Amino acid sequence: MAYYSGNGGDYISRIRSMESQCAIYEQQAEDEYRSKGRHTKQECIYLQQAADLRQEMATISTGGVQEYQQRKKRELDMRIREIVGILNPELLRRFDAGQVKKGGAAKAGAKAGAGAASGSGSTGSAAKGKDSDIDVSKWFKEIPLHTFEDVAGMDDLKEKLRQCVVDTRVGKLKEYLGIPRLHSFFFIGPPGCGKTYIVEAFAHELMEQNYKYISLTGSDILSRYVGDAEKIVSRMFQEAEENAPCILFVDEIDGVCKNRSLPNLPEHAATLTTAFLEGFNRINERKDPKTIIFIGATNYPGKVDNAMMDRVELIRVPFPDRGAREHAIRRQFKDILQFDADCSYDFMAEATEMYNYRDIVRLCNRLKNEIVRDIMSKYSDEEAAINALKDCSYMVERKQFETAKQNCLPAPKDAIIRSLDEWEEQYRRGIEGDD
Repeated sequence: MAYYSGNGGDYISRIRSMESQCAIYEQQAEDEYRSKGRHTKQECIYLQQAADLRQEMATISTGGVQEYQQRKKRELDMRIREIVGILNPELLRRFDAGQVKKGGAAKAGAKAGAGAASGSGSTGSAAKGKDSDIDVSKWFKEIPLHTFEDVAGMDDLKEKLRQCVVDTRVGKLKEYLGIPRLHSFFFIGPPGCGKTYIVEAFAHELMEQNYKYISLTGSDILSRYVGDAEKIVSRMFQEAEENAPCILFVDEIDGVCKNRSLPNLPEHAATLTTAFLEGFNRINERKDPKTIIFIGATNYPGKVDNAMMDRVELIRVPFPDRGAREHAIRRQFKDILQFDADCSYDFMAEATEMYNYRDIVRLCNRLKNEIVRDIMSKYSDEEAAINALKDCSYMVERKQFETAKQNCLPAPKDAIIRSLDEWEEQYRRGIEGDD
């Protein structure tokens, strides 16, 4: 997916965000060194994350900006190399001699750092115990409180998932007919449109049938050094196998199953994608009759590897429709406020077209603050103000809603919508071409 295609505003915004994140990673590396008084694995992790961002910025840029980002990445690579030289001089010698493949020195730095941090001096002992450092308990979630009944709109998607629930009750029949027992979905759509919310509602339905719910984000997997990320991915699929029947949900999947056809993709990212596909294939080909339901979610489907896209059912999650927006606004106010006739829930739903759920929550909170300022100017104390709200002697007016709306603009969405539309059109053309 191209990020620099003439839309200067989108490009500048993205570069600024990534520059800010780079600064955070580099500061974290510096803080790690100062707090420990020595070079560590974690320092390598932060620097590698910053280097990866520099590489991505170079990829989406041209001219002088691209040269600048490439230079900054080389500087980070040199810092990582220096740390490797301190933590594991022998491996660095082998790297310089061409005995270790590209990227191996940085991975070795993380392994050596683990040994140094534990006081062991042996990279073997650190690597040997690495899997035991993975805390899988946080992946297993308690049953969500909301159900399908709490999800407004998305009727087609809810029906599809409800059918999936029904299918889990005819496992023996599906096994007899040779129907695959792995249900695989990819939810794609702009941020804040309820992808995670509906997955949790789906999980609630199945956890009542003794399913387990395993949920991770891309950052959970990438929070460690890339060499560990592959182990986390392998362990994730292993946990799904051992705890079937279960739901395995991976949010921000574009970060861990990157499209290997993207230009200048770092070697470690391609390796992680391969590990992800291998794990997915393993649970897809398993003989155990217990069901695993896999759901991935992303705002950027063009970043996900095509081989993964071919293995799942793609579902575009739209912005909340009018009924869903009204439902969301009602949930925010419940029965705590009364609105005059000119400011009905229907009016507010109509006035928030193209708002996502996060926009709606922000707007409702803004309106509540507007009400606090106004009502406290009319009543002597908080108790009197609350009583006025309860007995409906204070009614919220349309002008208050409109003031809140003017002061709480929704997040910009044109770029992400255009990107999703372009990707979907290209994807459909590809399917038609295959046919």
